[in-house]
Amino acid sequence: MAARHEIARTLATLLALASPAAATAQAPGYRVEVVPDAKEETVYAWSRQRCEEWHIPDAPLRAFRDASGEVVAFASNYRNRPLIGAGLDRITTSCSVSFESKNSADPSQFSDKSWIAATWTRNGRDVFALVHDEYHADKHAGACQFKDAMSCWYNVVTAAQSRDGGQHFTNSSPPTLVAAPGFRQDVDQGRHRGFFNPSNIIEHDGAWYALIATTGGEGQKRGVCLFRSTKIDDPTSWRGFDGKDFVLRARDPYRENTDQAEPCQPLKVLPTTVGSITRHEPSGQFLSIFHLGPDPSQGIAGGRVAYSWSKDLKTWSPLQTLVVHPTMWSKNCADRTRYAYGSLADPSSKSRNFETTGDEAFLFMTKMRVKDCRIGPDRDLVRIKVRIVKDQP
Repeated sequence: MAARHEIARTLATLLALASPAAATAQAPGYRVEVVPDAKEETVYAWSRQRCEEWHIPDAPLRAFRDASGEVVAFASNYRNRPLIGAGLDRITTSCSVSFESKNSADPSQFSDKSWIAATWTRNGRDVFALVHDEYHADKHAGACQFKDAMSCWYNVVTAAQSRDGGQHFTNSSPPTLVAAPGFRQDVDQGRHRGFFNPSNIIEHDGAWYALIATTGGEGQKRGVCLFRSTKIDDPTSWRGFDGKDFVLRARDPYRENTDQAEPCQPLKVLPTTVGSITRHEPSGQFLSIFHLGPDPSQGIAGGRVAYSWSKDLKTWSPLQTLVVHPTMWSKNCADRTRYAYGSLADPSSKSRNFETTGDEAFLFMTKMRVKDCRIGPDRDLVRIKVRIVKDQP
């Protein structure tokens, strides 16, 4: 898994170099800050709660309330285990595996390593998910001309669903594609390719939206694209935004002709994978969270958590800094801990899917312990209380 963090470091760097189009939005006159004297709290402690060595928080937190009102959350690795509890502030680990892919050597099956990356449910029983699917050709004989993980990594986003409140997820065979490159895994090897790390799903004006990052290639620009579904229970309904409308259907490069596939249009401002989107109820605006690496232009050596605002999910305000701390992209070997996968959630949200926040919420993060300048499985899921306040005139 250490290699995955090297991969993520390069992903963030490449996406930051993207040249997307679209207008820039203005911030709504609110800022996000850590509550004074707030203390970091541990939600999941690897040292005493793990079910196996690599039972780790390895993705941004996603949560919903099931039909009984109990909270089910995911922030897992590719052996997807839920966190369950009476409330978002009282979740604890489960050793039950809700979803695991097949470690398939066949890239057309999109079932090598898979992460539950986003969930949404209307009734707490039927849960619809977006899945981050990694194909590591370096792990399969003859599949890659290189030996390192980065050069051989190919990624798509697929759909899955649960009919029992998130206890078990299933998908079709092969899974339905939501976002995919217009080429196969053996094309353009030497870098990581595809669509990665969807944000949570958020409902808005009768449709469902998610932001998905891409490293581009073969006519597709690097950046973060917006996807929409008008029928959440139909995984084939997801469409990418082309800069004017949501008309882009993911095409399967192993089963369809992709010569005429059109690229999605990356959104301006958004630099890399999105940790979360929530709607701030007092302002009515959407708030996105990012974990970023070092930024010498701002004197930030280790990394930071940043945020951006939007009225319509298409145009976003310039990034503002929430927290400065070492992230997984830090190169400082003196680090003892680093952070990643920041996401915002309000335990008191009236949304079953925690899509909204009031003026207080928690920033959930993965806290990674560093040893000999390397990151291993020793990591916890932590949170710290933040508040959203009006800027002073």
